[in-house]
Amino acid sequence: MGRVLIFLTLLFASNQFIAQETKIQVVDAQTNNPVSFAKISDGINKAVITDIDGKASLLIIESHLYSFRFFDYKDTIIKGAALLENPKVFLFPDAQVYAEVVITPGENPAHRIIQNVMDNKKENDPLRNDAFTYNSYSKLYFTGELQEGVNRDTITDSSTIKTMEFFDKKYIFLTETKANRTFSPPSYDKEVVTAYNVSGVKDPLFATLVNQFQSFSFYDNNFELNQKAYINPIAPGGLRRYLFILEDTLVHPSTQDTTYTIKYRPRKGKIFDGLSGYLFVRTNGWAIERVIASPYPEEGIMNVKTIQEYTFTADKKWFPSKISTELNFKGIQLGKYTEMIGRSSVYINDVAFQEPSNKSFNPVSVEVQEGALRDSLAIKELRGNTASGKEDGTYVFVDSIAKDANLDRLVFLAKVGTSGKIPFGKFNVPVWQVAYFNRQEGLRLGLGLETNSRLSEVFSAAGYAAYGLKDKEWKWGGNVNFTLNQKRNVDLKFIYQDDIHERGNTNYYDDAFNLTNQGIYRDFFVSLADRQRFAGINLSGLIRQNLKVQVFANYKRFTFVDDYQYAPLFTLNGTANQFDVAEAGFVINWNIREKIMMLENRRVSLGTKWPKITLKAVKGINGIFESNYDYYRFNLEIHQDFVIRGAGNLNIVHKSGMTIGNVPLTLQQIQEGTGIRYTLSVANTFETMGPSEFFSDKFSSLFVRFTFLPIKNKSGWSEPTFVIHNAAGVGEMANRGDHQNFDFKTPEKGYYESGLIADYLLKIGPLGFGAGVFYRYGPYQFAETKDNFFYKVSVRLQFM
Repeated sequence: MGRVLIFLTLLFASNQFIAQETKIQVVDAQTNNPVSFAKISDGINKAVITDIDGKASLLIIESHLYSFRFFDYKDTIIKGAALLENPKVFLFPDAQVYAEVVITPGENPAHRIIQNVMDNKKENDPLRNDAFTYNSYSKLYFTGELQEGVNRDTITDSSTIKTMEFFDKKYIFLTETKANRTFSPPSYDKEVVTAYNVSGVKDPLFATLVNQFQSFSFYDNNFELNQKAYINPIAPGGLRRYLFILEDTLVHPSTQDTTYTIKYRPRKGKIFDGLSGYLFVRTNGWAIERVIASPYPEEGIMNVKTIQEYTFTADKKWFPSKISTELNFKGIQLGKYTEMIGRSSVYINDVAFQEPSNKSFNPVSVEVQEGALRDSLAIKELRGNTASGKEDGTYVFVDSIAKDANLDRLVFLAKVGTSGKIPFGKFNVPVWQVAYFNRQEGLRLGLGLETNSRLSEVFSAAGYAAYGLKDKEWKWGGNVNFTLNQKRNVDLKFIYQDDIHERGNTNYYDDAFNLTNQGIYRDFFVSLADRQRFAGINLSGLIRQNLKVQVFANYKRFTFVDDYQYAPLFTLNGTANQFDVAEAGFVINWNIREKIMMLENRRVSLGTKWPKITLKAVKGINGIFESNYDYYRFNLEIHQDFVIRGAGNLNIVHKSGMTIGNVPLTLQQIQEGTGIRYTLSVANTFETMGPSEFFSDKFSSLFVRFTFLPIKNKSGWSEPTFVIHNAAGVGEMANRGDHQNFDFKTPEKGYYESGLIADYLLKIGPLGFGAGVFYRYGPYQFAETKDNFFYKVSVRLQFM
């Protein structure tokens, strides 16, 4: 009998301690999305935190109880036996709003932790101190999920049931990417996409989308999320701007350190672009171990959340291992009860801290290799346990839909359309050649036609004709272009035009059309342009991806449109109505440290924080055909933007020019004025100077604008943004008496103006409307004070 009791006791004990290493996934019961960083505890001696995909590996004992906890969900307790049977755990949302907590100095334990994070930020920032390389697998998909508060089990609508069954098997859109990255501080950074696949449209641009949603690490003072900068809670001044609450503590016996979980959001009354979420701080180095962040408050129809996970790597430092972004499109319904959501994930592996063999600056920061799409089979090997089982079905289904709908053609139309052109088969119609306006021609109506890449990748031809309703003159022109090297954008162009050219202005031969660039609106104010017959040849290309050089030669005939005469005192080459010139020269565009994305043969600029410089040099040559002027002409422009954290943006533009030689006013230098009341405000121009009021043979101008951060409010139609404008210019002109029958000034004593603009008083989508007032002062101010005030309308177009 005793032996039986002993046997039964041992049998019972063994059942109590049957243990099995089990992979558990914690998901949202409402959306089935993973719950990142949920805490799993056996209540005795061990706790773990799920990763970015809601997964964790834990030793499960049948008889033990396990608690699952995350701050936005109801606590859940499950017995070990149930977990062994079904390792998928569902947590139910439990939305809570926490009020402002009043904490006297020295009493908030979270402040000490956050201060330690700030003090160690430079050492822990992965983009400082250490060079590294890594490989990555990334995935971006869009799908549909049930709206908040809708229980799937209660749905009886057949169409909704079919919709959800579709989303159980397939995504709406999917792209996967295999890449490797090499980085060396402070500026060498290059990522190469070696394989990718895209459902539907096979464009390499989609292979780069994942990395554009957020900053690589959470140590940047201005953390970028969905291409908008937010002030980081661990940036200088974070303790003053943000409320921090210590929520949880997890001790790691094996490493003898601790993870603190801290909830954060902007303090009440603090108005700035801030974030809210959770910081998981590891006392080993006082580094960020995990982070969840989203804009506070939620913005627009798309709510964004970023999730990052760091791993202590190579016994050296905490390094990002998984990065995810969740996009929730509120109001975009895919069915009666379903909304569209997106999720991107980057999985980083094979991290090595080592210097690259070549550390010289490389402007190409992202490159999609040619043939990367053909190597898409390599993607399958990288999915591992991140596979959902929907990938292959998505590619087959969406690819067939794209083929039937000819989506590649729609993408082509969109690409051409964003350049200001309307495609028709193998031809484009430039929209600015259909209708345009300036003060000399009035409304200019016309039509242009050019071939596009559907006809040929290496050859294009274009032509146009236009008629000015005010000057009642026809203009026309055309060009033929040969692309000699697509990757380097090497083009050879032959041009002929019979059109107008603003007296004294400079043409940098930039054909790009961009509605967000205010420079094109300066043309509306052109009031004096001479007739120009132009024939030329232009060879352009990229010496480096951020350095473009053009060399050109041309022959021009100018005809004056007014009574102006050029009558030099000591030479015989004056003219009463027209003259010819022969020119040769070059244009250099250098965007210092500009980052470039190479999509196979297509070049996309990612911008630069450094100056953008444009230099044009021209030599006028006497004696070629009827050309009779020998001169040099130089022009320089420098653009620089600065971001002032917590304050706004500073924009500085310098323009200067010089003409060496005795030439008509057409070849001298104009100061660009837009001083006409109750018209458009145009950046980088003199807002109070008449369009053809000042000319020089040498000049220098400086334009400075400071744009304050927007004033946040709850209305969706207004976001007042104040701008301070200052401009100054100086110029000289020798032999001013040579220019007759035309009244103009030269700003020898200095020209000055200031102004205040209120942008985005009314906001309609990307369009913003406002108003500005400008004042002209100094040696060239008007006698009557009221005449020095100029009132203007501000129109801004901003897509990001």
